[in-house]
This record gives sequence, structure tokens and C-alpha cells, in this order.
Amino acid sequence: MLRTGICGLIGLLLLTACGPDKAAEEPLRLPEREETWVKTEEVDITKDAALEPKSGAAAQIPINSDLQNRLMKTSGPAPKSPIHDTDSCMALLGPLDKTRMIVQREGGAWGMFERSGLVKPYSDNGMQIDSQINKLVFSLRHLCRTAQGVPPSSLSLKVNEVIDRVGKEKAREHFIEVIGEAPADVELWLQHAEFSKKNMTRKVPYPEIQALILQTQPLIDLYKDLLNRKVDESNKNAFLSDSFTLLTVVKSRLANEPHVVMAMTEDVEAPLEHRWEM
Repeated sequence: MLRTGICGLIGLLLLTACGPDKAAEEPLRLPEREETWVKTEEVDITKDAALEPKSGAAAQIPINSDLQNRLMKTSGPAPKSPIHDTDSCMALLGPLDKTRMIVQREGGAWGMFERSGLVKPYSDNGMQIDSQINKLVFSLRHLCRTAQGVPPSSLSLKVNEVIDRVGKEKAREHFIEVIGEAPADVELWLQHAEFSKKNMTRKVPYPEIQALILQTQPLIDLYKDLLNRKVDESNKNAFLSDSFTLLTVVKSRLANEPHVVMAMTEDVEAPLEHRWEM
């Protein structure tokens, strides 16, 4: 009996001592992922519900046609000396870019909408304004820096060096069979190299870039003006209309101005450049 009791006690102690070690070997149980509720059943949407501003409701905001015409036809004051090189071009663009950054440090157009419960439901429009203004200014900056041609990326220089030495088809084989890159990635390299080589010699006249910068001045001025407005019931509709008009004009400029469209296609990173090993 005594021996049985002692053995039982020893066994109990061993189980207790080994317990934590055994638990430590078990996989760590992470908290269950929060379930995401998704409405799957069909719902009848009333006309009033459809008009509620739940995601910017851009379609429900009227454009200020007079303001739109002014923004599209007016320009800022011409500089004392026309731009003629990168430095003078950047100097003309500089104040616009500075104003853009001042507005965005204060929360940008998105912050303008978020500050007032009267227009907060339309905040998506504010986010779009900030994004589109940035694209426009960055495009103008790219044009200033590349008026006399787009400097080639290191990737395009390497790829074009191989193409010039052995031809495009042999270069493709080299990148796939020797370098070991995927065929789809090699096609991106070849396209980038060809695109870059063509753009090295393209020109954009400085007077045309100057005109684009001056045409952007009224857009930036309105961007800042909207920031300084305190929205209340008396000016809510005007704020919404003017902001949506600004967004409409900037989007039109980005989509329809040839030099701006070109700048956005050129001002991109080289594809997978960091993977180059030769």
C-alpha cells in the first residue's frame, strides 16, 4: 500500500512537471479572425436612399458652370522673364507646389470635408481632389525636368546596351536563359527600354510648359480658398459645388491635356529594376 501511494505521488509530480513542457510544444493558438459581415440578400433601394451621400455622392453635386469656365480659361500672371530652362521652369512652378503642400499640411481637401458634419458625408470628393491635384503638379514638375528629353533609367541603359550588342531576340533569350528572369518580366524590360530610348530625345517647348503652369494657378488658388472657408448652412451648397467643380476641371486636365497625359505615362518607376543581376 505504502509503495503504491508513493508511486502514485511520484507519478502525479512527474505529470505536473512535464505539463508546461508539453504545452510549450503545442502550436500557438491565435485569436480567431474577426468575421466580416457581408450582405448577400437582395435589397430594394428607395429613391431617397439612392440619393444619400454615402460615398462622396459626386453625381448629386451640381457643377458651378461659371466657375468651371473661369478655371478652364483663365491663367495666372505671366513671369517677368519667360521660362527657358529647368531652373526657371521649377521657379515658376515652385509657389504653386508650396501652396499645395501648405493646404495638405492642414489636412488637404479631405480635411476640409471632415471638419464639418454638414459636408463630411462627401469626404470622398476631398480625397480625390488631393490626389488629382498631386498628379497634376507632379506632372508639371516632370515636364520641367524633362523638357529636353527624359533621362534613361539604369535598367533601360543596361537592357539597351545588350540589345545594341546582340539584337532584341538574342537579348530576350539572354535575359530568360542566362539571367533566369520570367518571360513576362523580360517583356516588361524590353518595353521599358524601347520606351525610354524613344523618350530620351523627345522635346516639350518651354512656352507650352509655362502656359500649363499658369493655367494651373487658378486651380491651386481655389484649392487654398476652399481650405479657408468655414462651412455652415449658408455656404454649404456653394462649398460642395465649388469643390466638385475643381475636381471636375483637374480631372479633365489630367485626361485631356496631351503634355500632362504624356508626363503621367513617362513618370513611372522602371519595372523590377532591383532584380537586375548580370
